[in-house]
Amino acid sequence: MIFLSDLDGTLMNSKGEITIEDVEAIRRWTQKHAFGFVTGRDKAFCDKLAQKYQLTCDCMITDNGANAYYKQENVYSSLIDLDDGMQMCKKILDSKVDVFYTDEKGNRYYPIQAYGVDRLHVFEKKQPSLGTFSNIDILEYLKNRTVGLAKISMYVEADLELLLDHFKRLFKDYEVMATSRDYIEITRKGTNKWEAFCHLPIDDAIFIGDGENDLCILKNLKDTYVMNHAPDIVKAYGVGVMSVAQAINIESRKEHV
Repeated sequence: MIFLSDLDGTLMNSKGEITIEDVEAIRRWTQKHAFGFVTGRDKAFCDKLAQKYQLTCDCMITDNGANAYYKQENVYSSLIDLDDGMQMCKKILDSKVDVFYTDEKGNRYYPIQAYGVDRLHVFEKKQPSLGTFSNIDILEYLKNRTVGLAKISMYVEADLELLLDHFKRLFKDYEVMATSRDYIEITRKGTNKWEAFCHLPIDDAIFIGDGENDLCILKNLKDTYVMNHAPDIVKAYGVGVMSVAQAINIESRKEHV
């Protein structure tokens, strides 16, 4: 049996930290069972997080389902065509939204030429969990890239719903979703966490999440948990809990009944 956890808002707090209780619960669980991350974050971030807290991850679904890894091997990818991705970035720039791309090594690229270095530094201070950005402009980077894009990310300080509707209309042939209260992300059509899960060599799993982008998994797995702060539409598809540790403890008790 494998226990899969969303990261932001579920396993991690707003500072990108995991509580001691959750870490200890996961370590106990992985003495007998498998564990994995399911997240919008990139693999480089997930690897660093697992290393920091000394967690064993047997699989990872990253980039909102654009990539799936089993035993560190990439078993599934759903990428945006590179030329299409470049055109989307240019259209997003017209809307004056903070757009960026994260590559496979965790390097992040921002529209420095369009927005300027000062705006980048302000953005970095607002979102410190993202780390430092490359000094290479996003469009310059994409010109030299040879493969497709896992996802395009946008940071939105205000009017998220209005911008979400705008970009859904603008990019109707892609998946456009709000992954948190201040982020909009774009992936290839049909890309989601459940589709990625179906490409893993796993028959069944336990899952915990907190966002609407987790619904695709919550609706399809039998044993599911949701954080108590999740929206009502999400709460309808899982047992409400306060933490990952609480969910793991419930599952552990089931084994001894």
